[in-house]
Formats: sequence, structure tokens, C-alpha cells
Amino acid sequence: MTSIISFLINGEAFAFDTLKVRNILEFDKVTWVPNTKDYLLGVINLHGNIIPIADLRVMMEAKDIENTQDTAVIVVSDNDKTESLIGLVVDGVKEVFDLEESELRESVINGNTGLVHTFVGSIYKNDEFIHIIDLTEVVQEIEN
Repeated sequence: MTSIISFLINGEAFAFDTLKVRNILEFDKVTWVPNTKDYLLGVINLHGNIIPIADLRVMMEAKDIENTQDTAVIVVSDNDKTESLIGLVVDGVKEVFDLEESELRESVINGNTGLVHTFVGSIYKNDEFIHIIDLTEVVQEIEN
């Protein structure tokens, strides 16, 4: 059994492993950094650590991106090191729940998902599909 956190991007539910999540923050002021990729919004200071903030919505080519009171930053670390923290902006965090391995199905995503190409799979829960993102691929794209 694995614990996952689900969140929204453009009205669709996505998720990844909660073991990689370090913080969930309200989307607030980000310090812009010049000459970066279009999905990199800038950096924030979190407890003395400078953390790059990437807009996962832009990475996935979401339409009509708008920041609301639900917009959140999920701070993740793919390798459990403080110096490798990255903030990912999403439309809103939904819930944390346990995932039984038997619930996981082959990903039902077809078509363009921008820079996110690898999904661990999909599950059907609470009358909706939740697509589980391979966080390692996302982190590698941001760090390159």
C-alpha cells in the first residue's frame, strides 16, 4: 500500500507519492529569476532554503491558467535531500489517501500532456480518474 496526494490541474485529478512531499504552501510571492524556462516562475525562501518554483500547469500545457485562493505549491524532494527541494504549482490540493496496488491500472491518458510524459498509472476513485505522475521525470525535466 502506498499513500498518495491528489491535486487538480485544469479540472483533472493527478497525484504522486506522499513520501516525496515535504510541504504544501499557499501560492504567494515568488522572486523572478531571469533567463529561465517558461514554466519556472522563480524562487522562494523556505526555512532558509532557496527553492525553485515550477508551474506544473504550464509544464502540462493546461489551458486558461488562473491563480485562485486554492492555488497551491507542493514542495517535493525526489531524493530526500534538502538541497533538491522543488515547488510545483497546482490549481488545488484535493486529498491524501492510501492506494492499494491492485487499484492501479495502466494510464488512461492519451494525447498531449506537455513536458510530463510518464504516468505510473490511473485509478478510478470517487467517480473520477486520478492519474499518477512519475515525479522523477518531472524533477529531471526541471533540473535540466
